[in-house]
Amino acid sequence: MNEEIVIAVLAVIVLFLLCALAGAILYFTRREKRFAGNMEDMLEDAVSGEFQEKRLDESRMSVIESDMWRYLCDHERKVSRLAKEREQMQEQISDISHQAVIPISNIVLYSQLLEEWTKMRNPEDRQNIRDALNAIEEQAETLNFLMESLVKLSRLETGIIRVHARRQPLQTVLEAVRNQFQAIAARKEIRFEAADTDEQAAFDRKWTIEAVANIVDNAIKYTPRGGRVTVRVQSYPSLVRMDISDNGPGIPEEEQANVFLRFYRSETVSDSPGVGIGLYLAREVMRAQNGYIKLSSKMDEGSTFSLFFMKEEMSQK
Repeated sequence: MNEEIVIAVLAVIVLFLLCALAGAILYFTRREKRFAGNMEDMLEDAVSGEFQEKRLDESRMSVIESDMWRYLCDHERKVSRLAKEREQMQEQISDISHQAVIPISNIVLYSQLLEEWTKMRNPEDRQNIRDALNAIEEQAETLNFLMESLVKLSRLETGIIRVHARRQPLQTVLEAVRNQFQAIAARKEIRFEAADTDEQAAFDRKWTIEAVANIVDNAIKYTPRGGRVTVRVQSYPSLVRMDISDNGPGIPEEEQANVFLRFYRSETVSDSPGVGIGLYLAREVMRAQNGYIKLSSKMDEGSTFSLFFMKEEMSQK
């Protein structure tokens, strides 16, 4: 009798264990199918462009599902940001192309007038000829600015910022910038000074000249007539600092974090020519050669952009 009871108990236990095992198998099978279905749905939505970020309930989803969800959310945000930047790029290129039509038409018009006045050879038309030449020069400068903006936009679009930093004198950069902007500053009655230096640093000469020129160009553009723009170099133990300072209107504190963003333009300078990529390009150049830029500015006192260069060459990513 006792043996029958023991056998019955054992049979019940075995049956219970079998049921439990079957239940566990069924549970994990369904969970695996649900997991695979969730993953498949998320990936299909991402591929079709219909993925939407929703509230994540970690109590109902596995860690892997959570990680995949977060990854797809981050990916979707990056795709949206890139699409927005590409749209801005197309708008800027379209706007520049439209603006280029006017100076080209004006150059053609004044050239035709010059040709007519030259044939007349009337002394009274000399002033008209001078005015026409000035107009052609002004329109040519506008066209040159637009073409340079298109080139910069093209570089950003294709990612062509390949620097080859090597240790060399910074004086070559100062001389290039001085030659480029001395006459421009003089026409605006701005005192432009780029003090000589014996310091050396690791940088790419071509790209660094462009980065510094972008900042100096902004300084001269926004500094009022009779103002001052200076470039100074200072040495530190492992860095070399180049300060580009002006006594212009300054940059509001709430905008200082945005001035290096791509296509950012302050409302206070919206009437001035520009597409908002000069400072962004300068920052990217400095980053690419293991340097960085800092901004210090006070309203009605001016701004200083500080470029920090490594003294010695480092491996570049």
